Amino acid sequence: MRISFRVRLFVVATAIVATVLATVMTIGWSRVLAVEVERLDDRLCMEARRMATQPLRAERIADIESDIAIKLRLPLTSQLMLRVDTNDGEPSVNSTYWSDAVEVNNLVWTKALRQADAAPRAPDETQRKPPRDARDQSPLEKRERGQRDLRLVGACWLSSFTDQGRTWRAAKFDLSGPENSGVRSIVAADLAATEQELQSAVKSALGIVIPVALVLAALGAWLLSSLTMRPVNRLRAAMQGVTRNVLDERLSAQGEDREFAELIDAYNTMLERLDASFHQASRFSADAAHELRTPLTILQGRIEQAVNSSDRNSMQTDLMGMLDEVGRMSSITRKLLLLSRADAGRLALHLEPINLTELLDALIADARQVVENQVLQSAIGRGIEIEGDHVLMRQLFNNLISNAVRYCPAGGWIKVSAQVLPGGIEVCFANRSQPISAQDRRRFFDRFYRGDAEHNRQIEGSGLGLSLAREIARAHGGDLTLLASPLDEVVIGLWLLRAPRASAAAKQKSSAPPS
Repeated sequence: MRISFRVRLFVVATAIVATVLATVMTIGWSRVLAVEVERLDDRLCMEARRMATQPLRAERIADIESDIAIKLRLPLTSQLMLRVDTNDGEPSVNSTYWSDAVEVNNLVWTKALRQADAAPRAPDETQRKPPRDARDQSPLEKRERGQRDLRLVGACWLSSFTDQGRTWRAAKFDLSGPENSGVRSIVAADLAATEQELQSAVKSALGIVIPVALVLAALGAWLLSSLTMRPVNRLRAAMQGVTRNVLDERLSAQGEDREFAELIDAYNTMLERLDASFHQASRFSADAAHELRTPLTILQGRIEQAVNSSDRNSMQTDLMGMLDEVGRMSSITRKLLLLSRADAGRLALHLEPINLTELLDALIADARQVVENQVLQSAIGRGIEIEGDHVLMRQLFNNLISNAVRYCPAGGWIKVSAQVLPGGIEVCFANRSQPISAQDRRRFFDRFYRGDAEHNRQIEGSGLGLSLAREIARAHGGDLTLLASPLDEVVIGLWLLRAPRASAAAKQKSSAPPS
């Protein structure tokens, strides 16, 4: 099954847009995920710093986990790992879901560039509140004051690791002082939670964006294909309307793109060459036929005079043979002249009412007088009338009946039928024949073409009768075709309108030169 160029262009354009959209979405997803991981790193460093600068009590670990999970946008505390190590002899504090399989010292840590100076510095003297008496301070306040006074500094480090089939992102904050007594805190988050959150947001957005994008892409592709096919459709319509009578029409390339303008110019150039070649061939046939008529007529007249004045039988026989050949040449020139006029659209039609039934009956009656060892049958409907040129229609039917009688073998049959159908009249001419190949059937209406059997000079004919008959039928708004039949049969179908198109007939009649 062939697909139209417009549909193909639409499909290709849609596929390209869809591919570009998928590529942009893939690249965009990776970039958005990277940005989201960077934001997660910032939050991890902030929480690690907070855990390092503030005391972490084991009895409050559940509250701290919930608080940090919310800040890190983790739906479950099982997606969070916490750990705080000190150098003052106190044991490490681990969260509920800390995995002992995680070797902190064996991880590859990278310093966070944006958190390099994230450690809090001591406030200015003007901003510091007057301290209370040391005896009135709690142990926590004393520790915090000591940390500020030591002006602790620290840095955040980032790393990734895999535990229990899940990928984690971790931040380590080392808080140290002048005496090298510091605190190390570690906060790790499951990256799957971040990806799931991002996927949920992207899916909710793409649920609206993708259908709208696809619809817009389809509309754009269809509009593009329509605009692209507009000059092609014009050129196709012009090509479909090209006939031998309208070869002088040209397409305008004004306003078209360069490529289509070049295509239209090439088409117009081809049409000009075709028009010139066609008219040259048509004029040659008409001029040759016209010029041959006069000498052939003179030659035929002189041969007839020679026959009448000759007393020798042998001379008369020779002259009669020459006279027959001259008559045959005269018939060919008349047919060539009619064909050249038909090619040029100047075949004059003198329209008048024609009783088709009477015309066919008369021609069939004449044919019965010459048939030998053949069966001629007819089924002509009564009262069939058409409007046409009586001389040309008589020649058309005479050519078809003569052709059927001439090529019907001895013992064969010939059938002629005519009937009125809706919209027109159908006339069929069928006869038994020698087997005719499919190749010969395809060239049945070619001018001067006669199959191998027809080249036998014992059978009269020039190979122009069927061509001329078809041109006469087309001049009357009908057509002549070879219908499907067995190889040893010939069935020719003639279709005629009751009244030819007045405009076409008038055009042919008005443009016909005087004969």
